[in-house]
Parts: sequence; C-alpha cells; structure tokens
Amino acid sequence: MKFKQPLQVITVLCFTLFYSKVKSQAAFNKELPKEFTDQFTKEINDSIPSLGSFIVSQNNKVVYEEYFHGANKETIFSIKSVTKSIVSVLAGIAQDKNILPNLNTPVLKILPEYNVSRSSFKNISNIEGKVAHDSIRNTLTLKNLLTMQGGFDWVENSKISTAMSFSSDPVKFVLDLPFEEYPGTVFNYNSGETHLFGAALAKIVKTNLKQFATENLFRPLKMNTPRWDTDSMNRNIAGSEMFMKPEDMLKFGLMVLNNGKLSGRQIVSSKWIQESTSEHAKLNSWDVMPDANGYGYYWWRRKTNGHQAYVATGYGGQLICIIPDLKIVIVTTCFLNDKNRGRTEIKRLHYFIDKMTKGDSQP
Repeated sequence: MKFKQPLQVITVLCFTLFYSKVKSQAAFNKELPKEFTDQFTKEINDSIPSLGSFIVSQNNKVVYEEYFHGANKETIFSIKSVTKSIVSVLAGIAQDKNILPNLNTPVLKILPEYNVSRSSFKNISNIEGKVAHDSIRNTLTLKNLLTMQGGFDWVENSKISTAMSFSSDPVKFVLDLPFEEYPGTVFNYNSGETHLFGAALAKIVKTNLKQFATENLFRPLKMNTPRWDTDSMNRNIAGSEMFMKPEDMLKFGLMVLNNGKLSGRQIVSSKWIQESTSEHAKLNSWDVMPDANGYGYYWWRRKTNGHQAYVATGYGGQLICIIPDLKIVIVTTCFLNDKNRGRTEIKRLHYFIDKMTKGDSQP
C-alpha cells in the first residue's frame, strides 16, 4: 500500500492542527483567575486615566466586566469611528435586501446631483487640472470608499477634516478635494470618504441611516442608540458621532462574532461578515495597531498572540475587538476628556487586549 504512509502523515497533521485549535480554545473556557483579574484591573486603571470600561465575553458569556473612573453600566459613550464598522454592517443588510448595487458602481452614479463637470464653466483657473480631477472622480467606486482607497489628498484629524465638518455640504466638500492617488490603489484613512459612502447608502435605502439602522439592526438586537449626530445637511455622520452604552457595543460585537446572528435571528448574512472582515487593503503596519494585517470594509485587522482579530476602532480608545477562533469579544470605552491621549489610548488598550488573550492569563 504505497499510499499508506502519506495518508498517515496527513491524518497526523490534521489531528495536530485540530488539537492545537481545540487546545487554544480550551485555554479560554475557564473563568479568569482572581489573581490575574485583580492585577489586570489595577494595572489598566493606573495606565489609562481616561478609561471608562473594559468588558470581555467568551463563548457568549461575560467573563470580565469592569468600569473605571466614575463610569458604570448606564454610562453612554461617544463611540467615534466604531460607527464606521456599524455602517459596514448596514451596507451588508442592504445587500441582503438586494438593494445595494455592485460595489464597483461609481458613487456618482448614485449621487448624480454632484456630478457637475467644471468643463462647462468658462474662464476658471487651472481648467485642465480640474477637468482631469473630474474624470478621476467619475471612477470612484463604493468599494474604494469602503476600503479607504478613495485617493483623495486628505490628512485625518487635521484642519481639512475640521473644514469638512464645518462645511455647508460635507459630501460636496469631499468630492471637490484634489486626488493624491488614483482610486483603489493606496490606503489612506479618511472619515470624509465614509461620510460620502453613508450619503450614497442613505440614498440607496431611501431613508436616513439612523432610521434604517433602527429598523434593521438596533431594534432586532435590542440596542439602545440614543444619539447619532448629523451634518449641516441633516445626514447622519457615517464615520463618527454615534453614542451608546458598552453593553450595546457588546451586542453588536457578539452578532458579528456569530456570523451575523444573535439570539437565533440572522441580522446580516454570514457571507457579508466574511467578506467585510477579509483583507481588501494592504496594511502591514499602523502606528496604533500592533501586528496589523490589513483593512476590510471599515474593519481593522490585526493578530493578538497569533489569533486573527477584527477591530472596530474609535478615536480615544473606543474598541470592539472580535477574535473568532477564541470566541471572544472585547469592548473598551474611554472618556473623551483632558486626560485622554487620543491615539495613544488605542495602542495602550491593544497591549491589555494582548494580555487578556495570552494563554497564561488562564488557570
């Protein structure tokens, strides 16, 4: 039997891989040791003075839940850019309803009211450059926006992003920006692109984003979202400014962990969860994201102790970290006060996430 030995090798290899995965999960199937949690709580409290909450769920059961610096279960936080990952799921729900067009559709096909070529104007300066800009703008797709590869000349958290937020029409503001790269070629984090995507999505679903989310996401998950700010055109800000309690962030994370399902109800297809958390933009390093390995549809990707994680990330330390093979969801929130160190808080929180997912934190 000349195939016997190779078959034995394959069998042993498969068993080893299976056993390693089971062993990895088993390490997280016990309650956290009190000695570990006491030390962890003290260290994170001292290390992050703006911290509001840190919650860990494993196998759909909360195994660690602490509130800090005056916060409690009822405290409502601005989740900042975690909003983007929620908008990603809203896009998936629209796709499940067969109303989201192909992601390679140019955004100006959906928002034709903004497709005004400047070649129709006479005597404007740098007409050649502006006409060239218009032709590039017509190639900008929904997928380019979903993956932060719009190509605009943009610096996040700068004067230009402030100017957009003060604009009388932020969507027009973004579309009028010059291009630094061709769409679809280079990752550049840009909340303006998310706002543009949100405007297109709202037009596709024929209602504002909060209403669509309430009917198809928040209400089914029993999430309380008391506030989602709008721009000067009364559009919900797709990239930020949503407010909720940490427990509601956890409900969202558990739904994603369970491939779009929670409490027996399929909120969004597992196909969309898989697609949206896959790598669509190269991201081999990021200053606040240790071991980053790509960007999906408004989802960050990184490894924590060798385990693939998908992370919804908001300014100042608002995180929903999903680690599928460990069946873990970690939620963190921080107060946006004068003690908050901005992006530094995010980097520090990943240090503590790594401590939590390390095997020796378990008995």
